Amino acid sequence: MKSEDKEHLKEQLHQTEKQLLWYKSFFDNATDAVFIVQPKTWSVLDVNEYAAQILGMSRNDLLGEILPQFRRIFKLLSKSNSTIVLSELSLENNSGEQVMVEVSARFMKFDGSELILALARDVSEQHALTDKLVHADKLVLLGQLSAGVAHEIRNPLAAVNLNLQVLKRRFTPEAPEYEFIDTALQGVDRISRIVEVTLNFSRPAMPDIKDVQLNSLIVNTLELVTAMIKRKEIKVELKFDESLPHIAADSKQIQQVLVNLITNASDAIKIKGIIKIETYTEKFGKNSEGRYAVAAISDNGIGIMPEDLTKIFNPFFTRKADGTGLGLPITQRILHQHSGIIDVESSFGIGTTFYIKLPVHNQTKNK
Repeated sequence: MKSEDKEHLKEQLHQTEKQLLWYKSFFDNATDAVFIVQPKTWSVLDVNEYAAQILGMSRNDLLGEILPQFRRIFKLLSKSNSTIVLSELSLENNSGEQVMVEVSARFMKFDGSELILALARDVSEQHALTDKLVHADKLVLLGQLSAGVAHEIRNPLAAVNLNLQVLKRRFTPEAPEYEFIDTALQGVDRISRIVEVTLNFSRPAMPDIKDVQLNSLIVNTLELVTAMIKRKEIKVELKFDESLPHIAADSKQIQQVLVNLITNASDAIKIKGIIKIETYTEKFGKNSEGRYAVAAISDNGIGIMPEDLTKIFNPFFTRKADGTGLGLPITQRILHQHSGIIDVESSFGIGTTFYIKLPVHNQTKNK
């Protein structure tokens, strides 16, 4: 072989190697997960790094892995008139969790064999978001239905209450019928409160924003709930930041938030305990340019069970025998209307702390 032919052959080999490296790099760095699967055995012949990453495995460990889920893809391709099929598969990752992937697949010929080439992308988060949106839609519909039902209940309930009051006056307190009627009236009163809270939740009022001093509002609120707190041996401890800046808020709505949280703290204490209320400022934002006026309300009551912690702001969720399950959702919505947030930390059997955080605006007065 002539020397120039050898050089030409070497150059061709070099170009072929470069092309192979190019396609290998393209395969490895594809933004979708790539699976090459052998039909009938469902063995993984090759994958790229992203496919291994999705399943939490190394590429070497994934090679040769049996993925019987591709049997369905094979059947779809065999029956389809199209060369490409789109479907979803649930694959198990290295931790034993299911990962939902959207798969675009086709047959490919290689070395006389027909293989499955599949491009996949992780849609687990998309599915989770869809589930949340469906849940949100259900809550909206439930809220509308509840508002309608509550409105329809109001008038006949008023008639029941009026007739029970008339009937009660016909008996003396010593009569056995008196106690039965009194119990019925208590039930009517409870239904009335549920109806009122449901309607308030369904048709919230827009806040009437004014300059508010949070420390003073807490003191005024405690006067409203003193009788309830005194039913148990509860000590209230206050620790105020005297330089706490004013906030722009609807004082009645924020007072409703405080009443809800202090009531919950009192309910969490069985017989004897402590409710601590502390105020302070907290910075927030990318460069800590913003400030929250914070009220932390703590109790050493029974706490919240870990499995309940993610549900407490769901409408109608409650563990109280006489609860409506709307106190905390209303509290959260009021704070959101004020551009504020509510955080909670709780240890079951030890106690709970709710953090009310309301933004301090530059235009509000500071004292």
